Amino acid sequence: MTRRIAFLDVDGTIIDHDGEIPASTVNAIRTARENDHLVFLATGRGPTEVEERLVEIGFDGAVLGAGAYIWLGTLWSEGGWHAEHLMDPRRVAEMVAAFETVGADYVLQGRDDVWATPSGYNRLAAGLDAEGRLSDATREALLEHVTITADPPQGAVAKAVFSSDDQRTYSAVKELLGDRFSVITGTMPGLGTAGGEVSAGGVTKGSALVETVRTLGIDVAHSIAIGDNNNDLEMLRTAGVGIAMGNGTPEAIAAADEVTSGVDADGIWNAFATHGLV
Repeated sequence: MTRRIAFLDVDGTIIDHDGEIPASTVNAIRTARENDHLVFLATGRGPTEVEERLVEIGFDGAVLGAGAYIWLGTLWSEGGWHAEHLMDPRRVAEMVAAFETVGADYVLQGRDDVWATPSGYNRLAAGLDAEGRLSDATREALLEHVTITADPPQGAVAKAVFSSDDQRTYSAVKELLGDRFSVITGTMPGLGTAGGEVSAGGVTKGSALVETVRTLGIDVAHSIAIGDNNNDLEMLRTAGVGIAMGNGTPEAIAAADEVTSGVDADGIWNAFATHGLV
């Protein structure tokens, strides 16, 4: 049997659009690990945003902050931080200036803290609530540990989420920052091209996948990535097998090698079964 390593997105892949985790998903992850395969989280969420119910499922590690952080070992009890790819404070200042130029609100993500402008926080909460994703667990993970400030720090920042009411905002931010940063759109609920994410140039879930498998001595050909959104594209393209959820964005489906069923239709279990993990 070939030992596989699977990287799973969280929102829309593990957690459904009602904020719940399907029982078949939990069963798939635990069964795969019992069968000696490795299963990692791979999420845009930062470390403070990982819900306890995710930790309790059991994972062999995590890619967090859309590739900025890598934890090797059982969350959070074994192993530790393997990598941390932060933005230079001067780059953070440049990024924030771009947000202010185009009139976008923003949230800055670090390893131990998350900072949001007042309107950025309100927009994030409203977007999650509108999609029905603001369960108690999600509220605690994503909102209750945020520091609301009009003047966030510029050190220890790995990623930013920006938002506005103008569908031209993503294009404007991409124009200002795209040659020096990783800029993507379509990840915040209900915003479309009125928002997006910015990471340090070259830092993606895909780059973290490669770094992880090389560290563990696993051939990238034996990796599986499963996701549904635009911050999963590089991971889906990089993995030995990239699998889009049936509820994935058109971009995610186009980037993937295969499409499994939706998050509410045993998508993870079916993908794992297809590739012999369960």
